[in-house]
Amino acid sequence: ILVFGMSLAGSVVEEKQSRIVEIIAAAIPVRHLLAGKVIGNTILAAAQMALYLTVGLIGLGLTRHGDLLPSLSGSVAWFGVFFLAGFIALSCMWAVAGALASRSEDLQSTATPVSMLVIAVFFVGLSLQGSYQVIGSYVPPFSAVLMPIRLLSGTAAWWEPVIALALLLVFAAVMGLTFLSTVPP
Repeated sequence: ILVFGMSLAGSVVEEKQSRIVEIIAAAIPVRHLLAGKVIGNTILAAAQMALYLTVGLIGLGLTRHGDLLPSLSGSVAWFGVFFLAGFIALSCMWAVAGALASRSEDLQSTATPVSMLVIAVFFVGLSLQGSYQVIGSYVPPFSAVLMPIRLLSGTAAWWEPVIALALLLVFAAVMGLTFLSTVPP
């Protein structure tokens, strides 16, 4: 998420700084350009995550723990869905960070809050236990990490990931609307 996010923000700033965006904006609306960047980065990140999951599951199948594969399939599928929803929300935030920076040198200051959020989601997601983990598994964007952990450990009922995903999708929609409101038409 950090690699694709900084790449997205950097490409937005680079086009602004080199004034290429002015030429492109004559042909298509800037919102469409940035939405295309978000969609393209999301597709690339999803493909990379699918590759990692495939290699990991094949590798697991080749070890003495291969009999665990059937029990992991549901959790892996939910992880993919939560990753995609969380990535869409965060990529909109990265695009806003890029749109707010006027020069490449300014990108670090506008992207730092998003970077800190990503790091917090990762570390908090891995450190919460018990009832804190249950509560956090409903709070976007922490739910993108915590709910798959709960599903893997078997501590979530069938309806819990559905609610957590709905909340994460609402968060992604709010981030998308925030993203669109910061960009001129």
